[in-house]
Formats: sequence, structure tokens, C-alpha cells
Amino acid sequence: MSQLPNHLVWVAVFCALVDFVKLLVELLGRAEDRRIRSDPTQVTAVIASRNGAELLPGTIDELASQIPPERIIVVDDGSTDCTAQVARAKGCCVHRFAQSKGKASAINFAVYRVKTPFTLLLDDDTRMGNASLPTNLLSENACDAVAFHVLPDRRSRNGARGNNFIGKLQRYEYGKSMEIGKRFHDVTQSVSCISGAAGLFRTVDLNALHHEHSTVFQGEDLQRTIIHLLHGRRIVFANEPVWTVAPANWRQWLHQRLVGWYPGFIDQLPNMVRLLVAPGHGIRLRYEMAYNIYTVLFDWLKAVSLVVMALTPALRWWLLVVYLLYLAFELYSWWVVRIPGTRARAPLSVLLIYPVYGAVNTVLRTLSLGVWMYLRFVSGVMRPRRTAADRVTA
Repeated sequence: MSQLPNHLVWVAVFCALVDFVKLLVELLGRAEDRRIRSDPTQVTAVIASRNGAELLPGTIDELASQIPPERIIVVDDGSTDCTAQVARAKGCCVHRFAQSKGKASAINFAVYRVKTPFTLLLDDDTRMGNASLPTNLLSENACDAVAFHVLPDRRSRNGARGNNFIGKLQRYEYGKSMEIGKRFHDVTQSVSCISGAAGLFRTVDLNALHHEHSTVFQGEDLQRTIIHLLHGRRIVFANEPVWTVAPANWRQWLHQRLVGWYPGFIDQLPNMVRLLVAPGHGIRLRYEMAYNIYTVLFDWLKAVSLVVMALTPALRWWLLVVYLLYLAFELYSWWVVRIPGTRARAPLSVLLIYPVYGAVNTVLRTLSLGVWMYLRFVSGVMRPRRTAADRVTA
């Protein structure tokens, strides 16, 4: 037993090297920007919103520069504020659920009513800015769906403070995922997650595959993407920045990760395994799924090793070693990732704290297993709902 702490040190070092190999592989496999042409007349926007009265006006106003309000479908998912009235006042096509059915059900309901060949799925806090809608990639059969370059907003709006330190951390985190991770998969048209903030799809695919979605909110965008990939759909990355509201303080950030993101990630473990072994997929996508499965299964071991090092006086200096390892791994990413529009890098303080930020995320992913079990088997919030009685069609 006395040797256990020492063994856990090497577990932490091994996990660090696994993360470094992943980063190295992705850095060496990035794609160049795709050429984009936009024909918004082929697109209908769908926005599922619950209590979004403050967010919707700005989102609709920016979107209306490309898509007229009559082709913006807003589904009020059981709001207790004036979401539906705000959307109607903007001229949108509005549907309202008296009781919340969930984001996925709201999207399925709306897409059934889309008449254009392509559908833009949008959150109610997403600002399209100057982003073009890459319809040529779909109309020329280059792909079946498109992920955008989603970033936390630099501006302060709707309670968020985009330029505080946590905002800068998240902007770098998102930018790294987009600039490195999604470009890596773009080469083989296998982007593994279209953010729920914004994604462009073939309408026919959304209608054909919606019945396979569990309608669980947590990880609903990841699940939709994996379902597309399992059915042979091709997904690419468009380097068109769009902006979303990110948590403005640590309490909101913890809630987002511990109750939303990470339980949703764990919930998709069976689908990740299916995608790993399904025929017809390239090595890049299989590699990503293998890494995701490794993360779900072994994050707890990394978290335990870090805690043991922190609690064992003789091993605390190893925390510095692990920190410096991750800091060295991060240098190239920090150098490459730029803020769209300014081309500036994240502040040096973000680079220095990012290894600690990553360690906290690891601990949260470990704790989220218990959250997932509670939400799935006790409260039932994350229990799949696929029966006819669960469907919303009228």
C-alpha cells in the first residue's frame, strides 16, 4: 500500500503524455479554410427557446440581415416569460408549448415545418455577426452538415461579462477546440460535434433521423452529430465565427459543466463505442472516439492521482512537474489560437492558468458520473424518451 501513491504519480504522467499525443496528432492534421458561398434563400432558421425574452431580440435582429423573420421559426418551450410575444413582435413564425418538452423535441417539432432544403439550428443567445451561411457546401454535395466556429462573446450582454477572466479562459478553450480539434476532422468530413449554438443541416436528414434522438437535453448536440455520423453523413467545419453567451462567473460555469456538459458526454458513451466499431469510418474519427472513451473510463484515475499528490507532502513537488508538462504542451496551441477579428492571442495569464483549469475540468468530469447516475436513474431527467407518446408533432 505504501507504494500506491508513487504508482499514482506515474499514472498522472502517463495521462499527460496521452493528452500530448492527442494534441500532437491534431496539430499535424489540420485543414485549411473551406471556400464558402452563401444563398440564404435556401435556409430556414430554427430557434428553440425557454425563457429567452431578453436574449431573442438581438439574436433575431442579427439573423434577419440574412434570413427574413418569416423564415425564422421560434419554438417557445414552456416559457414563463414573454418569449413567444417577443418573437411574434419581430415577425417570426412562433409555436408555443404550454409545458416544456425539451430542446430536442422543440427542434424536431419545428424542423417538420421547414420548407427549405437547409435548416440552421440556432440557440437563442447566438449572434451570427458577419458569419456567412455556407450553403454551397451542402448544395454542391461536399457534405451533409456544417459546424461553425463558435466562441464566447467578447461583449457584455444579458448578464454575461465577456471580457472578465473566466470569459477569456472559455474563449481560449473554445478557440482551441475549433482551431485544432474541428480542423483535424474537417479533412475527412468527420467533425465529431456540431455545437448546439449554431449548425447548418440538410432538412431531410433532420427529419429522417430525429426519431433516434433520446430527446435528453444534456449532450443533445453531441448526440445529434453522432447519429448523423452513424448514418454515414459527412460533417465539415466552416471557419465562420459566431458568438454565444458563456457563464459569467464560476458558479454558472460549475453548473454548466457538472450538470450539463459532462453528464451529456457520459450519456453518449454507448454511441461513441458504436461509432468506434462501425464500418466505413476513417482513422481520425475512430481515434477521436477512442480518446473520448478513454476519457470517460479513466478520468477518475487521473483525478485520484492528482488528489493523492496534493495530499501527500513528499509527492507535492510532482504537481509542479505535471503542471510544467501541461504548460509545455499548451505553448503551441496558445501560439496558434487567435481571437477572430483581432488576431490577438489569449492573455499570458490564460496560458499560465490553463493547466490548472484543465485539471479542474478533469475532476468535474469524474464527479459528473454521479450526477449522470442521479439524473438518469433517480430523477429521470436524462431518461430517454422515444415512444410515440413522447413525440411532439402537432
